Amino acid sequence: MESTLSHYFGYDTYRPGQKEIISRVLDHKNVLGVLPTGGGKSICYQVPGLMLGGTTIVISPLISLMKDQVDQLKAMGIRAAYLNSSLTQKQQKEIETQLRNGEIQFLYVAPERFDNAYFISLLQQLSIHLVAFDEAHCISKWGHDFRPSYQDVIHKVFALPQDFTIVALTATATIEVQKDIMERLNIGKNDEVKTSTKRRNLVFQVNPTYQRQKFVMEYVKEHKNAAGIIYCSTRKQVEELHEALQSNDINSTIYHAGLTNKEREAAQNDFVYDRVRVVVATNAFGMGIDKSNVRFVIHYNMPGDLESYYQEAGRAGRDGLNSDCILLFSERDIGLHQYFISSSKADDDYKDKMGEKLTKMILYTKTKKCLEATLVHYFEPNEKLEECEQCSNCVIENKTYNMTDEAKMIVSCIARMKQKESYSVIIQVLRGEDSDYIRYCDYNELSTHGIMKNYTTSELSHLIDELRFKGFLNEHDEILTCDQSVKDLLGGQVEIFTTPFKRKTREKVNINTVEGVDRALFDELIGVRKQLSESLSIPPVSIFSDFTLEEFAKRKPETKQEMILIEGVGSYKLKHYCPMFLEKIQSYKSKI
Repeated sequence: MESTLSHYFGYDTYRPGQKEIISRVLDHKNVLGVLPTGGGKSICYQVPGLMLGGTTIVISPLISLMKDQVDQLKAMGIRAAYLNSSLTQKQQKEIETQLRNGEIQFLYVAPERFDNAYFISLLQQLSIHLVAFDEAHCISKWGHDFRPSYQDVIHKVFALPQDFTIVALTATATIEVQKDIMERLNIGKNDEVKTSTKRRNLVFQVNPTYQRQKFVMEYVKEHKNAAGIIYCSTRKQVEELHEALQSNDINSTIYHAGLTNKEREAAQNDFVYDRVRVVVATNAFGMGIDKSNVRFVIHYNMPGDLESYYQEAGRAGRDGLNSDCILLFSERDIGLHQYFISSSKADDDYKDKMGEKLTKMILYTKTKKCLEATLVHYFEPNEKLEECEQCSNCVIENKTYNMTDEAKMIVSCIARMKQKESYSVIIQVLRGEDSDYIRYCDYNELSTHGIMKNYTTSELSHLIDELRFKGFLNEHDEILTCDQSVKDLLGGQVEIFTTPFKRKTREKVNINTVEGVDRALFDELIGVRKQLSESLSIPPVSIFSDFTLEEFAKRKPETKQEMILIEGVGSYKLKHYCPMFLEKIQSYKSKI
């Protein structure tokens, strides 16, 4: 493995995750690799492809991406080709002849190519040991770049007669998308290789400025020798910003789907070959662009989801040097994405999912927590978090409230519990609340039961989140545990500061109640839960805890978008359980 890497690619060692993926492929195991942008995903199929011999089929989404990869392989003396609509009939015939003669080691194709019966017949004649799905998030309906053709091609690949291995690779996939890919490609749960999404050379910033164009002009002038991408939501904004840059003597180009293929190719080449240093574009630009020295990516508008944002922002700093990822946020951006979702012809499940993703994107723009840690937590909820100390939230000096005493109380409470618990249970114990579960676990007997009874649920959530994002608490499958670092906290070696949070008038917590809960509605929701429990033959608390039902009775959500923000509501429960509760809440409110 190392000799192949050194001989063809000039590297002495593998990057994190690469060797594990390649080893599984060589052991003839289907594998999913989730590596960050710039993490060297292509090597994960190129090295084993060279070692296994024959022709490796690479399914790729974009013509520009195919061309870049083929040019790079040819430059290393590796025989590679692509088949797509950019080739003439004569060129395609030449490549088909080379394939039959075993002269091509890597063949890049779009998934739509498999709709061609002649192409399928050609593949059946080849010696194929490896099939690679590049940009594999396109397979999943829940991925941000979903392409139905990526799903449709799977059964055609599996129908090929050769005994081959499958490797799927992506940089941006949530846990849900990862599971979907693995199920569709028959990848075992132990054959997923993930590395951290952290890229410490990227400096994330959120700027809610109302003077976006002015900010861009000033930033680009201050970074006059830096290459960068500026993403806009619409073609009109792309053209307006481009004109403003040109009028300020800033050499830039534009890229969007309204241009001809020739115009887009010229713009891309001008940027890649440093003839212009700034490209203003819609999200049509960027996938597979081989330019490692992009020093900044500015989002002129908020994207609709964090996957799109992170993939686009991740095109900065692929050479490992410090680069800026700046999101300019306006409340008006929210309305545009809500319009995109509501006017979509997709089914309701898909619209609901896009609404959830938009909510998470909005929360990113509002959070006071570390931006890098927020992104890491979104893609890998179980990963240990730590503050980057360089994003716009980490450097701002607004954490003036000393929460060390509260932190010690929270940690002491968690340490005394006889088993690992979730956010909601920990908060209930700290507030001194009562429930069947708390009594069953004897948590009402703990010395820490009610130790923070004067704090509201939202205040405790804020404090616990601060501990989580600073790495004092770790999370695994929504269960919180203390990190080793809490010893320094309890020993008095460290102090913890957070942003000041609003306090309500301190009132004693009534047993088995939460401030503001509508008890009549709560009782009706209990009835709904009981009905669901009996029909599904599962325990009531497995549907929703009392804590979650009390939150329903307090907030009275009327939409799924409002419900997903409540503790204890996940995507599955939102889809399968929430409609009955929403119907009950709406019915109850109509009678008031």
